[in-house]
Amino acid sequence: MTQQTVAIVGFGTAGVNAAIALRNNGYEGKILAVTDGPAVPYSPILTSYYAGGQKTYEECFPWTEAEIDSLNVEILGGCTVEAIDVAAHTLRTTSGEFAYDKCVIATGSNPVTRGFPQVEGFEPLVMRSMDDAQALKDAAADPACKRVLVSGASMVALKTLEACVLRGLDVTLVGMMPHVLDMNALPAAAERFERGLEAMGVSLKLGTTIAGVKVIADDQAYCGRQLEVTFANGDVELFDHVSVAHGMRSNLDFIPAGDLEIDRALLVDEFMRTSNPDVYAAGDVAQALELISGQRRIVGIWKNAALQGACAGSAIAYELAGLPVPASCAFAGSISTNTIVVGDLLFISAGTIELNDDRRVEVCEKLGMLAVYIYEGERLVGFNQVCDNPEDRRLAYDAGGMLTLRIERALK
Repeated sequence: MTQQTVAIVGFGTAGVNAAIALRNNGYEGKILAVTDGPAVPYSPILTSYYAGGQKTYEECFPWTEAEIDSLNVEILGGCTVEAIDVAAHTLRTTSGEFAYDKCVIATGSNPVTRGFPQVEGFEPLVMRSMDDAQALKDAAADPACKRVLVSGASMVALKTLEACVLRGLDVTLVGMMPHVLDMNALPAAAERFERGLEAMGVSLKLGTTIAGVKVIADDQAYCGRQLEVTFANGDVELFDHVSVAHGMRSNLDFIPAGDLEIDRALLVDEFMRTSNPDVYAAGDVAQALELISGQRRIVGIWKNAALQGACAGSAIAYELAGLPVPASCAFAGSISTNTIVVGDLLFISAGTIELNDDRRVEVCEKLGMLAVYIYEGERLVGFNQVCDNPEDRRLAYDAGGMLTLRIERALK
């Protein structure tokens, strides 16, 4: 009998948890992991902490080499999948062609710089991989690098900003929306967070964009040049470097058009199956059930990727054993949750900030914290919480945890 093969494309937290679930559910066949990254995966959510000096290089790797080895996975590191043929059950890669019985797509996402002007002789910094973090760390270590512009107002932009501040750089943040955290926070919470950033010495240029960048030769400056940035509002300023965080894009270019059902990412069922029953998806490449909206959405958080990878691995183990997949293996759905710390500032959110005629907002400030609640009738469907006093941070974490649990319980 030919040995069964499960191919895992991408080997971050979703891919690793798929492998763990396969083994824990009795699958003894071959697992082939194809990744353009290292054989032992790092955590993208920790890379900015390395750039800022809060974590060592080793602390950015959640699993040890021994733990990965124990899964008995054949890992093709530094290998890129060029195409998947779902009809033939094969992967074409830079290391050759490989057959599979079942496949888990867990290729994650990469930062996009869309909207940033193309500049000959200059590439902006981004923040996702360990190489990205090393590039920022190296730039900040140069005494000639003093002023950095961060373009974007997302979680990634703010963590990049924090890394720059911790490295002693003068930081300006530019964003096209009126407030930071525009995908996660309502205005009252965002404004409180912005005041905290300004108190840290960060300059904010919100409601505008970068219109142009010109490289000016200067032998005395960082890398022998300065960057003259023109903003859409007409302002012109000089910077030594620019970091761009304009969102993330799911890595799905290797899937031929029409072979799998794709919206913003791969549409999956409750067991993380795509439109092809032998291909699964997990993490940033999967649109699975989001509980508040009832729609299939990308909820790109570490916990979600881990749970979805485990769901896919469990389902595949049962299917390859010829057994029905139990309902207990199903992905229960998710809600969006976010926590970010920048200096003394803590922001926590969960649920939705989408408003409609059936929802109302309540703002409350007490014990050094600002809380924004979103209700649908009497049911809490979302909240924002901002704390700018380190002494109250433990209380803020506890309150955020209880509020998140309250939202989750109401949806069951």
